[in-house]
Amino acid sequence: MTPAFAPAVTAGQVGWVSALIFGVPVAMVLLGEAIRRLQRRRHPVLPAVRILRNWIIPSLTLFVLLAQVVGLSRSTVLVRIAETLVWITLIYGALTLLNAILFEGAAEGSWQAKVPQLFRDLGRFVLVLLGSSIVLSTVWGADLGGFLTALGVGSLVLGLALQDSLGNIFSGVALLFEQPIRLGDWVEIGDKQGQVVEVNWRAVHLLTGDNNLVVVPNSELGKTSFTNMSRPQTSYIQPLHLKFALDDPPNTVKEVLESTAEEMVGVLADPPPKATLASYNDSSVSYTLEVACPSFEEAADLADALLTRLWYASRRQGLTMPFPTQMTVPYRPSVERLPETTQRDRMEVLRLSCFAALPQADLKRLATSCLVRDYGDGEVALQQGTPLTSLLLILAGEAELLMATPGGARAIGILSPGEVLAEEMILLHNRVASTTARSTGDLRVMVIDGATLNALIDDHPRLGTDLKAVMNIRRRAVEALLINP
Repeated sequence: MTPAFAPAVTAGQVGWVSALIFGVPVAMVLLGEAIRRLQRRRHPVLPAVRILRNWIIPSLTLFVLLAQVVGLSRSTVLVRIAETLVWITLIYGALTLLNAILFEGAAEGSWQAKVPQLFRDLGRFVLVLLGSSIVLSTVWGADLGGFLTALGVGSLVLGLALQDSLGNIFSGVALLFEQPIRLGDWVEIGDKQGQVVEVNWRAVHLLTGDNNLVVVPNSELGKTSFTNMSRPQTSYIQPLHLKFALDDPPNTVKEVLESTAEEMVGVLADPPPKATLASYNDSSVSYTLEVACPSFEEAADLADALLTRLWYASRRQGLTMPFPTQMTVPYRPSVERLPETTQRDRMEVLRLSCFAALPQADLKRLATSCLVRDYGDGEVALQQGTPLTSLLLILAGEAELLMATPGGARAIGILSPGEVLAEEMILLHNRVASTTARSTGDLRVMVIDGATLNALIDDHPRLGTDLKAVMNIRRRAVEALLINP
């Protein structure tokens, strides 16, 4: 009897064939529709789904066809290649999906957003290395023991030979994980200053202001300190150093510096510009003006524009930016004579004061011979109770008259240019001041000594009468204050 004919396809093979014929097309159609929907939503898992449809399913179909349908042994080279392809696509798809879930669309400030790209690359490299080891061991039957031994010895040799390069790499990993420097930041590393245009495994690339590229190794960054001008805020405080003449009143200089900076376009209002006196020099006074700029990148152009405008502003205000000078003069006993106003300015003030009735010659003599004193804001020009030896005529600024009472200092009034202080000295010798005069802002006074004043009163009695009238008005104001404290 002839034996029965053996079936060409087993029951198990029928199931695999059916899965390939019906299951694979259905899966491809469903994945295609899913890709279109994810693409419209711009979902981060879209690349992983594409890998599943275009690579994983075709490679898995090939492996099933060769191993299950055709029936080839898994030890054959063709099946091993197909299985290796399946593992490679699976690892690639899994890493893409993991990156999409953990890092794509991570919120600002989260730990995922702080992980640098270099660290992610290293993590992917380690996972790929582990996956490759598994494929070599399970699919190709490779002995990993000898491979690991050779790898360890080779790594030791390479580590000794490339210790500088490896130091740069590990410094780069630490630098990028901490992220003290980001792309676009302006940094100063030693004597090198520029904008960060690239941060990689080996070095940081800086673009300097003159368009030169400076490459700083990561190992150097790990060993030294550096300054990031773009952190913690993008705004930058630009200091400007200027010098003015010794004769220029400091408060006037600082007011001109600050007011000019406040009017500049590009200078931030918060914090406001601040001028400080830095030091006294041999022939000048040094000042520092600090202004806030939107960024370090704009600081140089803003400083140039501001320094240019300050030159004109200081000239208009009569301030002097002195040149370095050196001279030899014979020694003479020092005589304290403070800076004088111009003769014309003094004459104008004298014509507004109680000295207006004096002849032109006497006014001119006063304007050219008397000393001038300058007081800063809040300084006391005349202290209550001190002996009076001179009459003070206000040339510029204002002074507040105060009187000490049991309840504290009380304000009497404000004196302006042309008004006098210490008018009591015209009555008797050894008089003392009955009030205190304190400057409100910068104050400049002309000092008329007692001898000069008495000579003028002897020649022009009307001057004494006018000064007594001023004294009586102020005395009544003091008495009213004492009656109604």
